Amino acid sequence: MVERNQMRWYNPALGAFEWREVPKSDEEALSLLEGFPDAEAYSLIYWRWRELGASVMAALIRVGEAAKEENERS
Repeated sequence: MVERNQMRWYNPALGAFEWREVPKSDEEALSLLEGFPDAEAYSLIYWRWRELGASVMAALIRVGEAAKEENERS
């Protein structure tokens, strides 16, 4: 199995998709949301996915999807 070290996700702080290195820890992943007005709400989404067994990368991608949907509704 090939390990991925890059991911493409919707970064809510940027309001756009970006390629970036996959964070190595939950703390590093959550730091990507710092400074974003709804960071706390999106952190909860992140943790829900992690509790379900999702990887750091998958949880961040789900956070990005939720943020993009919210952005499109606004």
